[in-house]
Amino acid sequence: MRLAALQEAPYAFGSTYEREVELPEERWRQGLRDRTRFIAEVDGVVAGTVSGGDGDSTSVAAMTAMWVDPRFRRKGVGDLLVKTLLDWARGARYDRMFLWVTEGNDNAESLYHRNGFIRTGADQEVRPGRLEYEMSLSL
Repeated sequence: MRLAALQEAPYAFGSTYEREVELPEERWRQGLRDRTRFIAEVDGVVAGTVSGGDGDSTSVAAMTAMWVDPRFRRKGVGDLLVKTLLDWARGARYDRMFLWVTEGNDNAESLYHRNGFIRTGADQEVRPGRLEYEMSLSL
């Protein structure tokens, strides 16, 4: 799923397919241990994924690796994944959730905004010449 996301939407992630396809199996397994992951299925087909875990402090959760297969976009899958992760974060007693959205990824930013996230004003260079913006939501 991660490799498919990196291939389909390379503009949306801080990593690249070329970098991650070469990672050893233990690195992939560590990623599964470090983050809580959710998968959405539609009629037995994986439609999307999102993950979350500790952010910059113990009271802040980070949303990472959000992706919806293009065949399932604009059908509520993204909203379902975001809401599922927010429910998980609230249940884990986080106070806030943040994420980074790549400049120009307007559909993703609209999804996050629709679910209550707002830009914090922080930005960073995700790759040379390309910014990403922090968004946050109080839980």
